Amino acid sequence: MKKFKIALLFLILAALFVVAYQNREFFLATQKLTVDLKVWGYQSPDIAHGLYFLGCFLVGFLLAYSSGLVAKFKSGKMVKELNAVIDSQQEKISTLRGEMDLLKRRPVAQEPAAVEPTPVDAVEENTEKESELEPTPQQN
Repeated sequence: MKKFKIALLFLILAALFVVAYQNREFFLATQKLTVDLKVWGYQSPDIAHGLYFLGCFLVGFLLAYSSGLVAKFKSGKMVKELNAVIDSQQEKISTLRGEMDLLKRRPVAQEPAAVEPTPVDAVEENTEKESELEPTPQQN
């Protein structure tokens, strides 16, 4: 992939060189830059067209670089904020794990189970039911 990038860069530079060479008369021609604001005016010395193109390219490159730099600073700030959130959440997780371990070690208070009737109680209930069902003997 690295060799491909180098070859592509070489092809682009060769194409730019061919365009510049074929238009060398235009790029070597000179012209003055004039600014007239009614109150103040300026006229530059003769400058080749090629230098104008180079200056415009450099200004565009610096503008693009500075906008990328601003985006990089913003993303760096966001990364710092998100890392702080991660750290606080990791601390919270560790405290919760500690509490969970403490709760696992502590014996759980068991609720009293429902009292089942003892055999004596069951016998008494059965005898009461039987006595209700039996007719009482009548005395003559």
